[in-house]
Amino acid sequence: MSTSFGGGGYSRTAYGAAGGDDGGGFFGGSQSGSQAAKPVNDESLRPVTVKQIIDAKQAYGNDGFRIDEVDVTQVTFVGMVRNINLQTTNITYKIDDGTGIMEVKQWLDPDKDGEAGGGGASAFALEQYVRVWGRLKSFGNKRHVGAHVIKPVPDFNEVNYHLLEATYVHLFFTKGGLAVGNGGNADAGGEESMFVENNDGAFLKGASAKAKKMYQYLNQSEESNEGVNIHVIARNTGMSVQDVASAAEELLTQGKIYTTLDDETFAVLQGF
Repeated sequence: MSTSFGGGGYSRTAYGAAGGDDGGGFFGGSQSGSQAAKPVNDESLRPVTVKQIIDAKQAYGNDGFRIDEVDVTQVTFVGMVRNINLQTTNITYKIDDGTGIMEVKQWLDPDKDGEAGGGGASAFALEQYVRVWGRLKSFGNKRHVGAHVIKPVPDFNEVNYHLLEATYVHLFFTKGGLAVGNGGNADAGGEESMFVENNDGAFLKGASAKAKKMYQYLNQSEESNEGVNIHVIARNTGMSVQDVASAAEELLTQGKIYTTLDDETFAVLQGF
C-alpha cells in the first residue's frame, strides 16, 4: 500500500515484501551502491492494472517503460492465477486482474525449497488471488513481470483497494494533485477532483421542472431524513399529488431519492 504519490516518486510499499529474486528491486537486501545512483523512479513502486502494463510505452528500446508519461519499472498488481507453468529455472504464472492477463515469471531458488520462489513446485493454486511485486520487462516483443515477491491475498478487500489505489495514482499523473486548503493546485472555481463528487448539478440540468422542485424541497426539508409524505410535498410545493407522483418516479429512476416508511414517503439519497 503506497503512502504518498507526490513529486513523481509514488513512495515505497507498506506491505511486508521482502526478496528481490529478479534482481534490481528495492526490497530488503536488493539494493546496492550502484543502484543507489539510479533515478528515483527506477526504484519507486507503482500500483497498476494489467491493462496499464499492456498499454505502457517503451521509453528506451527494451530498457524502460512509461505509464501516464512517467518512467515505470517497479510495479505491483493484484489478480487471479489463471495458469501455472512449471519450468526448470522458473515458474510462469498468468495473472488475470479483470483488465487483462499478464505473464509473471518467478525465478526458482533452490535455497528456498518449500517457500514461494523456491524449489520446483508452485506455492499457489489456480483461481487463487495473489499480489505481485516485480519489474516490468520485455523479451522478444512480449511483456512480462519479473517477480520479486508473490504473496496470497487473504482478504478480497485488498483487490478492491488496489484498483482504487491504481486509479488514484493514474489520476494524480493525468489530472494533477489533490488541492489541500488554499495551497493546492486546484482553484476554487472547480478543477476536476480526484474523487467522485455529488452530481446534483449535472442531474438538475436535465431534470423536469417538477422533479427539480420536488428534489430541492426534499433537500431543504427538516423531515427529509425520515422521509416526507407525497401529500405534504404537494401541499408545500403547490403541486398536485399527480405531479408529485410523476416527479417522484423520475427521481427514483435516477437514483436521487428512495422510499422510506411506505411507497408514498420519500427521502433524498445523500451523496448521489
